[in-house]
Amino acid sequence: MGWSFLGKFAIQVVIVLAQVNGHSDGCLEGERRGLLELKEFLKSNGADADCLFPTWVKKPDHHSECHDWERVTCDLTTGHVTELFLHNVKDVSYEDFRIWFINASLFLPFKELQSLTLSFNSFSG
Repeated sequence: MGWSFLGKFAIQVVIVLAQVNGHSDGCLEGERRGLLELKEFLKSNGADADCLFPTWVKKPDHHSECHDWERVTCDLTTGHVTELFLHNVKDVSYEDFRIWFINASLFLPFKELQSLTLSFNSFSG
């Protein structure tokens, strides 16, 4: 006896949902890499990124979940990063006031980013 129409339809729905939600650990790999690149950029420009972003790490045996990272909000259905809160990530004193430039392409991996907070960082460019 063959599969009924309803049975075939249910299997197709499951396959589509698995493809749409292909992020088994709650974070899309391209966006995880983008966050780690952003952390390295901040670190290379004087931010104490290891202290500010201690959860932003790639674990050797498995991937950490971006939706659990500080200053990051993800859509738990799609896995996309929707908010980044990068307020005051670089301690800028009046004695050592330097404007630093941020490359906007660092944010390209985040296709569904809806909110980006960059205040109190002396960014320019």
